[in-house]
Amino acid sequence: MALSAAGAEVLICVASDDDGAVVPVRTLWPDAPILVGNDTTFNPKMNNVRKGLEAASRPLVALCDAGILLDAENLRRAALPLSDSVGLVLALKAGEAPGNFAAELERSYIDSQQARFLLAADRIGITVASGGVTLISRDTLQRIGNWRGFNRWIADDYSVTRSVRELGLKTTLGDFMVRLPLGAREWPVVWRRQVRWARTRMHLPVWPLVVWEPVIGWLLSGIAGTAGLIGAGVDVEIVAGCAVVHALLWMAGEKWFMSRHGLAFGWRAAAATLVRESLAPVLMISALSSRAIIWRGTDLGGQWRTTGAGELGDELPEPAVLNAVDMSRDIEVVDLPDCVDSTTAELIEQSILSRIVPGGRVIVDGVKVTYMGAAGVRALAGILHHAQIAGARIVFCRFGGAAADCLVVSGFSRLLDVAESVEEATVRLQSGLLAKPVESLHPRGATG
Repeated sequence: MALSAAGAEVLICVASDDDGAVVPVRTLWPDAPILVGNDTTFNPKMNNVRKGLEAASRPLVALCDAGILLDAENLRRAALPLSDSVGLVLALKAGEAPGNFAAELERSYIDSQQARFLLAADRIGITVASGGVTLISRDTLQRIGNWRGFNRWIADDYSVTRSVRELGLKTTLGDFMVRLPLGAREWPVVWRRQVRWARTRMHLPVWPLVVWEPVIGWLLSGIAGTAGLIGAGVDVEIVAGCAVVHALLWMAGEKWFMSRHGLAFGWRAAAATLVRESLAPVLMISALSSRAIIWRGTDLGGQWRTTGAGELGDELPEPAVLNAVDMSRDIEVVDLPDCVDSTTAELIEQSILSRIVPGGRVIVDGVKVTYMGAAGVRALAGILHHAQIAGARIVFCRFGGAAADCLVVSGFSRLLDVAESVEEATVRLQSGLLAKPVESLHPRGATG
C-alpha cells in the first residue's frame, strides 16, 4: 500500500478468489487491485503471475515473491544496475527473523549457501538466476515475449535470464539483497523445498553445482582432510585439532560472507550451518533419486517433460479483479482544439504537461482536430518525451483526416500509442496493452 501511495503500480496476483492471501490483503488494504485467474502451462508460478505481467503498464516491471519487504527506496536501489546494456537485475532475497531452528536452517540455505554460489557464478559469467525480485524494463519484457520469456526452461528465473541474454543484453545479480522475514518453519517443508530446488537445477545447464556443492562442503572436505592426515600417520590429537581448526575456519568464512552483505551470523546460525553441511550429501542423493518436482500440488518436472515450454497457455481468460479501485478515475482526458499550429501549440503543450505526473495516465483526444502543423507535431513530441521521463503513459485517440496524415508523414506516428476511441484508450491504460500506432491513426473503413 505504501509503494502504491509512492506512485508504483501494484498488482497482486492470486490463482483463485479463495487464496489465503485475499482476506489479509482485503483487511490491510481494502482498495488493493487483486488479479484473480490461473493459466494452464507447466509452471504454477507463471500460471498465476502471467496476468500481472501482461497488465503491467509502467516503464519498469518488478516481479516480487510474496513476503518480500520492499519499500520505494529498496526498489530504487535494487533497480540501479539497469541500463542500456544491462537488461535484467535479479535481487537476491535474504531471510531474516527466523522463528525456530527449522527457519534458521532455511535462512542458512538462502543467505549463505545459495547466495554464495550464485554470486560467485555470476561474477565469472555463468548464467545463473534466483527469485526474490526480478527487475526488467517493460520494453525488454515485451521483446522476450512477455510471460513466454519466463517459460522457455523449467525454472522461470533461469529462463528469463537466458531470454534477456539472447537479446545481447547483460544480466546481473544485484548487490542489494531484499529482506524476507521467515517466522516459524516446519522441518518437512524446509527439506522438501531444498529438494525441489536441487531437482529443478538438475534440469538446467547449472546441474554440476548440485553435485559439486557437497564435494567442497565442510563435511566431505573435513572427512577427506582427516583421512589424509590419518593416512600420513599423524597423531590422533593433532588430527582432532586440525578438524576443529577446519570447522572454525569454515565458520569464520561463513561469518565473513554474511557480514559483508549486512546479514547477522550468531551461534544459532553457526549451528544451522553445520547441520546444512552435514545434510549436503543426503540432499544430493535425494535430488538424484527422482525426477519429480512437486510444487503447489503439481509435478513440475512431469509437466515439463510432457508438454515442454509454450505448448500450453496461449489463451488466458480475462482475470477477475477483486477490491479494485476505479482504475479510470486518475486518467486525465485532454481535448485538442480544431487547429493545432504555431498559434495554439504552446498553450496545448503547457496544458497537457500540467497534467503529467510520475506514474500518471493521460488520454489526448484529437477528434476535433482538422489541421495540424509542424509546431503541433513538435509540441506532441515534447509532451511524449516529458511523459517518458516522468514515467507517465499517454494514449492518443481519434485522429483522422489531414491531422492523421500529418502525423504519419512526419514519422511521429511511429512513437504514438493510438486508440480508436476514448473507451479503448481507457482500457489500454488500465491493462497496459501494446499500441499499433500507424494502423490505428485512421478509423477502420476511413480514408484520407
